[in-house]
Amino acid sequence: MRRIPEAVGRPVAGGEAAAVDRVFVRIEKIGAMGALIGALEQLAVPSTLGDDGIFSWTVNRTRFRRIDRFPLTYLSKVLEYPRVLVIPRVRLAAAARMLLGHPGGGERALLLFALTGTAAGMQVRQYYGFDGSDNISLVTFLVATAAKAFPGDDRAREACLRFIAFHACVAYTAAGAVKLVSPVWRDGSAITGILRTRVYGDRGLYRLVRRRPALARTVAWGVILGELTFPLVLVAPKPVARGILGAGVVFHLANGRYMGLNRFLWAFTATYPAIAHVSRSLRP
Repeated sequence: MRRIPEAVGRPVAGGEAAAVDRVFVRIEKIGAMGALIGALEQLAVPSTLGDDGIFSWTVNRTRFRRIDRFPLTYLSKVLEYPRVLVIPRVRLAAAARMLLGHPGGGERALLLFALTGTAAGMQVRQYYGFDGSDNISLVTFLVATAAKAFPGDDRAREACLRFIAFHACVAYTAAGAVKLVSPVWRDGSAITGILRTRVYGDRGLYRLVRRRPALARTVAWGVILGELTFPLVLVAPKPVARGILGAGVVFHLANGRYMGLNRFLWAFTATYPAIAHVSRSLRP
């Protein structure tokens, strides 16, 4: 295979094509795990998507002025309950196949298309209750799907990996910047406030930070600085880069344990193989 120069000026040998494909496989499998968990959560409580549920399509469809006009009327019918349940079922099947099997390039493209389409469909249908993990997961699947359109173009596939890596870095930095300008994050009261809620809280940890405001401030500033400095992973020495990614994994594990944000771990760590790959090429 021909050599293709990277943006940093270093040549890419033919063996890099297989390495890039392995990176995409890791991205797809980690992301599929998050998609599988999300689909199981939706199917476990299907009543929330019903007409009397919190995500009623009768209510949510009012956000779209022309939903009753052709051809959107057909989309509206698909999103009605109980037809809408086919979306998480397809998502579950596609994620399970991605995780449990060894699909080839063509099948992987179809599975990624299904995961991307179902993610977009549920964001239209549900809207409320979606968060950063759902958005970054959708972008990751979309870019990975786009990469399948260029199976023999190393430059295009490398560009897709870089987009995933840079997008994740921007997401972390934006989250840190929003917290930095917030007074309740700077004084630590945001931590106490979050942990006292029924949806995202934890009774034991809430009691601990309520008794020790200094601990709440330390946690808050640790999150802020960790998110703001995350992009350094792209240029940091290898041990430091590994430490940053490891800290990211621990951070999302804690979110899952104490806040119930189960999909955050898989959605964000699905970008880590791309980040590690780009870091190797940018590192001095």
